[in-house]
Order: sequence, then structure tokens, then C-alpha cells
Amino acid sequence: MTTPEKQSPGLVARLFDIRSVIGALLGIYGILLTLAGLFPSAFGNETHSSPSNNVVDMSVGTSANLWVGLVMLAIALMFGGWALARPAVVGDKVD
Repeated sequence: MTTPEKQSPGLVARLFDIRSVIGALLGIYGILLTLAGLFPSAFGNETHSSPSNNVVDMSVGTSANLWVGLVMLAIALMFGGWALARPAVVGDKVD
């Protein structure tokens, strides 16, 4: 019978580092918003005719989903790069 190999605590710490979690969530939401901006008819029925004085209707006709999705993807890449550039240290004393 073989014993399962123990995973190093560094791998688990890097996987569940808060920067990785936030980057993954922003990436998922960014992908969804970018797709909603690129294909608006696939994600909802466009029944708005023109923007009115209502604050919610002011974005009608713009590609707000696309731009916000792209910004979220850029921030997710920054979080991922940060997590890779300065990985979490476990078990060692940090000065």
C-alpha cells in the first residue's frame, strides 16, 4: 500500500492566497461582462428606445458592460501578476 504524497504548504498557501482568489473572481466577472458587452442580444432583450433622465437608463446605447469587463480583466491580471511576482511565504520567518 502506498502512502499519498504530502503537498507542500507553499502550494496550498499560494492557491488560497487572497490575491489569487480576488483575481480569479474579478477574472470570472470580467469575462462575463465582456461577453455581455460583445453580444448584448444574447444576454437580454434590448427594449430601451432612448436614454431618459433616469440614472439607470443613462447607459442605454453605450457599451458599459464591455468597458467595465475589460477593466475587471486588467485588474485580475494585475492581481495574478502580483501573486506570481511576490508569492506567499509559509513557514519561514519574514524580515
